[in-house]
Amino acid sequence: MIKKIITFLLFSSICFAQNCNCKSNPQLNEIITCKKTIFKNGAKLYRQFNCDSSWVVFEYKNKKRILDSLDKELIDLTGRLGFSNWEEYKNTFLVTYRNISGCCYPNNDFLYNKTNGKKIIDFGMEILSNEENNSGYTVYLDTENFNVLYIVNLTKGFYFEKKLPQQFIKKTLDIADIPQSDPRQLIEFIDIKNGLFTFKYNYKIKKNGKWLIGLSKVDLKKELGKKSIVYF
Repeated sequence: MIKKIITFLLFSSICFAQNCNCKSNPQLNEIITCKKTIFKNGAKLYRQFNCDSSWVVFEYKNKKRILDSLDKELIDLTGRLGFSNWEEYKNTFLVTYRNISGCCYPNNDFLYNKTNGKKIIDFGMEILSNEENNSGYTVYLDTENFNVLYIVNLTKGFYFEKKLPQQFIKKTLDIADIPQSDPRQLIEFIDIKNGLFTFKYNYKIKKNGKWLIGLSKVDLKKELGKKSIVYF
């Protein structure tokens, strides 16, 4: 236990020192930028690196927090794996987290508090982007229990949840031998048109049972008048 504490303190002291160079691998200086993003409240978000790792630091009023890191074997993928980019909102900032460095796997988006750097919510896996439907909304599927859709307006900075029948998707992933890392295989149809969100998905009740179709619809205009809207 004492060794773990000492190791953590040593790692923290190294990371919180100003690091943005690796003499033995000068190529990293071209790959990684340590330029600081300064939010409107004075908080800062930036990368640091040395020859052993790279990491993302949140800083506010002289307090620092490490939000993400890549070890030596993955440092060349900085910016393409893990924390990719971030965007500021009124009280928060949204981080795009890349699960793989290449194509074609969906990202996760994390929402963080802009004052303390703590994660507020993991929206999960992106299953419909604004670029795909041009509605202003991006849709995510919770990847822990697979029973919540997050419908997010990244332009205006708000989201609301749409509950799915509990365990339908998660149970199907188990009995149909589909990797939980990619539940998109169960999506039959997803779209936003004329203010109506439609989500169809395939599921099973029993392993040898027939495939069924689940349907979920949301009138986005009606949702905007409800208290369930969360602004960030």
